[in-house]
Amino acid sequence: MTPITRRLQERRCARVDGDGVCTLAELGKACPARIVGFTCDDVVARRLFDLGFAPGETAELVRRAPLQDPLMFSIGGTEIVLRRAEASRILVEQS
Repeated sequence: MTPITRRLQERRCARVDGDGVCTLAELGKACPARIVGFTCDDVVARRLFDLGFAPGETAELVRRAPLQDPLMFSIGGTEIVLRRAEASRILVEQS
């Protein structure tokens, strides 16, 4: 595998299951994805839903901090910063 091919693959989800679904925390930069759900149903998932991370919305990783935490996402014309643990609760499908 050439370095260019490797870099292009890194822009996609780091881990994709058989259905093409991964978590928002594993999303590559400038790679839009559609939200499909949450890993669990609790207070944090409800708060993320209230912030705009609803199924069907398109989210995109804008910026990643030097130590990989926190992450900035663009969703619905708004930029929202989440901790990696919160972003790992959101399931996305590559567009």
